Amino acid sequence: MFSNLGHGSKEFLIIRACAVLMLIYTLYLGGFVLLADEVNFNQWSAFFDNTLNKIFTSLFFLAFAIHTWLGTWAVASDYLTPRIFGNFGRIMNVGFRGIVAAIIALVLTWAVIIIW
Repeated sequence: MFSNLGHGSKEFLIIRACAVLMLIYTLYLGGFVLLADEVNFNQWSAFFDNTLNKIFTSLFFLAFAIHTWLGTWAVASDYLTPRIFGNFGRIMNVGFRGIVAAIIALVLTWAVIIIW
C-alpha cells in the first residue's frame, strides 16, 4: 500500500497518524475529566488502574516519541546544516539530535515506570 511512497512521504504520514492518535487520547482523557462529577486521587488512580487505559496511555507516549523524533529530525535536517552554519552545522545537528534522543528516552522511561 505504501510501497510507492518516498521516504519523506512515509514519515509525513507516520507523523500525522501519531498526531491523530495523540488527539484521540487527549479528547478521551479530557472527556473523562469533564464528565466526572469530581476528579480526586481515588478516581484518577482507578481510571489508570484499568489495563486498557494503561495500554492507551502507553500508546500515547509511544506516538509522542515517534512524532517528536521525526518532527525534530525534519527541523534539524532543514535548518541545522553545513549549508547554513558551515562545518558547525553538522556538530549542531548531531548535538541537537542527541539531546532530543535523551529527552525522548527519559520521557518514555518515566512514563513506563509511572504507568505500569
